[in-house]
Amino acid sequence: MLVSTESVINRSSANRRSIQAFVAALVALSTSLVAAQSYDNRPREALSEEFKQVDEYLSRLDLTEQRILLSEAYVEKPIDQPTRRQALRGLADLYAARLMEVSGDDEKFAAYRHRVQKLVQKYPAANAPSLQVMLLQADYQRAETAASEWIADPAKTTARQTAASVLKVIAPQLTAAAKQLRDDITKGFEEVDRMPSGPNADAREREVRALEGVAGRASYFAAWANYYLAVIEGNPQSPAIPEGMKLFQGLLGIDGKNYAAVDPLQLGLTVEWRARALIGLGLSEAFVGDLDKSRRIFEILRQSDASPQIIDQSDYWFIRGLLNAKKYDDALNEAQRLVGNFQGDGSEGKISLCALIAQIGFHPPEGAPAAKMQQLGLVGIVGLAKLGRTGAAIQLLDENKIDVTGDPGFYLLWLEGQRQFAAAEETKDERAYKEAKALLVKAVAKPPSGDPGALAECQYVLGWCCYRLKEFAEASNAFRQAIAGLKLSNPKKAVESAWLAFVSLQSLAKTDPRYAAAAIDVLEDLKRDFPESSYAKKADLLIARLQQSRGSLRDSIDQLSKIPASDPNYLAAQYDLCVMLRQQIDQTADETQKQGYAKQLASASQVLNAKLNDKSSQTDRSRALRTLLMTIELSTSGLLPVDAADNGIRRAATLAAELPSSDGAVAEYHHRALLLAQQRKQPEEILTHADWILANAPDSAFATSALVVRALDIDRRIEENSTPELRTEAFDIYRQLSQRLGFAPQTLKEKKNARIAASKFAEYAELIGRRKDAATVISGLAEAFPDDKTYLQQAGRASFEAGMVEIALEHWRKLLLGLDRGSSEWFEAKSYQLACLAKTDPAGARKVLEQFKLLYPTGGPAPWRDKIKAVEQELASSR
Repeated sequence: MLVSTESVINRSSANRRSIQAFVAALVALSTSLVAAQSYDNRPREALSEEFKQVDEYLSRLDLTEQRILLSEAYVEKPIDQPTRRQALRGLADLYAARLMEVSGDDEKFAAYRHRVQKLVQKYPAANAPSLQVMLLQADYQRAETAASEWIADPAKTTARQTAASVLKVIAPQLTAAAKQLRDDITKGFEEVDRMPSGPNADAREREVRALEGVAGRASYFAAWANYYLAVIEGNPQSPAIPEGMKLFQGLLGIDGKNYAAVDPLQLGLTVEWRARALIGLGLSEAFVGDLDKSRRIFEILRQSDASPQIIDQSDYWFIRGLLNAKKYDDALNEAQRLVGNFQGDGSEGKISLCALIAQIGFHPPEGAPAAKMQQLGLVGIVGLAKLGRTGAAIQLLDENKIDVTGDPGFYLLWLEGQRQFAAAEETKDERAYKEAKALLVKAVAKPPSGDPGALAECQYVLGWCCYRLKEFAEASNAFRQAIAGLKLSNPKKAVESAWLAFVSLQSLAKTDPRYAAAAIDVLEDLKRDFPESSYAKKADLLIARLQQSRGSLRDSIDQLSKIPASDPNYLAAQYDLCVMLRQQIDQTADETQKQGYAKQLASASQVLNAKLNDKSSQTDRSRALRTLLMTIELSTSGLLPVDAADNGIRRAATLAAELPSSDGAVAEYHHRALLLAQQRKQPEEILTHADWILANAPDSAFATSALVVRALDIDRRIEENSTPELRTEAFDIYRQLSQRLGFAPQTLKEKKNARIAASKFAEYAELIGRRKDAATVISGLAEAFPDDKTYLQQAGRASFEAGMVEIALEHWRKLLLGLDRGSSEWFEAKSYQLACLAKTDPAGARKVLEQFKLLYPTGGPAPWRDKIKAVEQELASSR
């Protein structure tokens, strides 16, 4: 009677001691019998029975190594050839299982491999399919490495020859082994079915299941070996390709090529080798020219539950497949589309993609169109630059001697300018700095769309070029222009840029005191924008020193006050006097003294304005306007009489009308007038000035506050009377405000105002039927707050209504994983999932619906029950 291992182990202590002794004896027997086999003259039946009993017992105890030793001893006994062949086949399976167990340990794998080679050399019959697979694994890995090396650089012909010579041998061997193992597994399970239940049947089933792992490995390696063989041969008609595709499909449980019916969540892609099998299938479809099928396969990967790292590589593998298939036009178009959408920091997948297309573009396979491949390489360089990998991009630019003459666009001009600047830093050659500057000036004149960070980086390097050339005014201007963009992409460098803007002006102020005031302005901005920086902490000291370098601020004010009207610099002195008085007011604590300085400023401003005439320059008028704006600000803060603001704003309006709208003082006038109107609750005036700023200075620092004014006004008007025209206007206002504040996921996560503006933008977009805009912004919010079910729900609804069904499906799938099963929200998500699948994958939708009805035959609560019923009817009618 057969007994289980558990029942044996649970017997009395005496029995346990006898069992332990028995096992020890078996181990000793199995390790010593080899030397004594020729002396064992017992009948074959007795030898067979003894081997069978001991082997079954060791199997129940899961002692694989002892079973191997026992089998090696048994095949040396005087048994007939059929029995020996059967024993060798079993021994081969044991070695295969053991090799798979230690495949991650190179030292153990090599030791077992050596033992197997000795066994096969002595007994060729032991070379069973299971053992062949494990031994071929090392050969496959060597071939894969060589093939990948050649694919990455077609000039490495030795690697191609190595891969071809190995793959031609092992691909058919692995394919045959995989088929034989599948047959053996089928027969093994049939054998188990015929056996009586008990420990022996359980042990045999474990052996067969262990063989399943070997068979899966065989199919996996065979599929990839066939694919690489066809690629190495450059033959889409190779019989290796359909053979490999069939193996990939078998591993994944995909029936034929109806990939539209495949449910990404049913493929078990959380297991890495299954995900990589899907990648192999996608590459194979591309190689035979079925690009739509290949694209669909990589869509399945993106929509699956595979690891984020593998999903991130999906675009890389799709392009890799196109290049392996020599579909160069398609690869170029797809690469341009993908890189064109790059924003922000790069993931490993995006960086790998750019590195791939740059490498292949600049080192193309024989026969590839040179011009297109050059374009492909340039797309890779641009992609790396957009992802912030400028060092790698510049290295490729340098290595491949890229010509940037003509009109190559912002990114290549910027990178080449940066490369030449770095070279100039080595040589300190003035001409080299000038050449770098010329390129960077051209780049800044062609700003990229939607990439303020790259433009700011370019302006930053331009600032350094000008600084090295001692063109400090231009340097300061470039550094200051870079600050806004760097705040978004590189806050630390933004601080550096602000500091360098000051340093540039400080250099000028040493010989020309007029620049001291501008340098102080930069420091004041630095204190306001970067209050926590180390530079801000020493700004006050530097301001004091600047003032001291001109004499004390008080002394400078006294000195400027003494300049007579007859002096040719009198008007310039009056303007500087106003600037210094304004600074003195900020540094004075005593209210009475502040009022005294304010009156002195108002007097100097009056002088400036009184001296204006028909021959006055634009600079004189602009300065006069700025001083009037100072008096208006001081009046609203209570340091000057109220009528100073009234009189000043009227005079300022006249001056502003005489100046071109591009003059910065005019935009400042409208901003100051807007603030004054807000203080006095003059809604019409508020809107008038806000509209002027938006029409004439949309990129100024004042545009955001103007847009906020417009947004609040349109919300109020819509609340009173919502019309289609007003909703369209609101959509446009919030679109501008959202663009200005930013709606990248990271920005939405960090800035509350940006989040509010994006939500309102999406709301109005939905109201006027701009569903795609709504879906895009709400999807950004959902990405920024992946745990916020409200955003995911809004994104799912908006994407579905916009016809962006695949994106909607991703949102609803995430919700299904996180919502409480059986809740009303869960049923909503399920109804949308089914509706999405009905449009993209009807067969898959029917499967999901069938599973749903088994669990929820009533269909759930209203209204989702009715919506699911509608989907069911739609699916029924589409059969």
